[in-house]
Amino acid sequence: MKFMTDANLGSLTKWLRILGYDTVYWRGNADRIFLAKAQKDNRIVLTRKRELVKRQFSGRLLLLKTDLAKNQLQEVLTEFSLRPDPGRMFTICLKCNALLADLEKDAALGLVPAYIFSHYSRFRICPVCGSVYWPGSHKDRARDFLLRLEQEN
Repeated sequence: MKFMTDANLGSLTKWLRILGYDTVYWRGNADRIFLAKAQKDNRIVLTRKRELVKRQFSGRLLLLKTDLAKNQLQEVLTEFSLRPDPGRMFTICLKCNALLADLEKDAALGLVPAYIFSHYSRFRICPVCGSVYWPGSHKDRARDFLLRLEQEN
């Protein structure tokens, strides 16, 4: 399942990527070009722009009802019957949406702060933008957030 979000959904985009979903963040106007690109790439459009529903579009589009990222994420998970899969989490670059690759610890030297290098042994790198990731406390916070989200519903 692949998504395309409009420029108003940056936080939702990040959360979908954390969950391992290929999600393109469209920085331009949410217009017919946006819809055409989503349809060409076989992506589900996620938007808050009501006028997009009125446009001729044969692809899938979800008009989100809320402006809070946590509630938007819940809307998407519910609408498409998605359940967070720990095996998919943190496999996509949060910055550019590329699949992350494993990075040997020695190769991370100089790419991460010295403290991080000395305290972690597993690293992943984005082959497109070069961002380096490691299993820090953000993983635990994300899992706690998702657990609370699931318990609320």
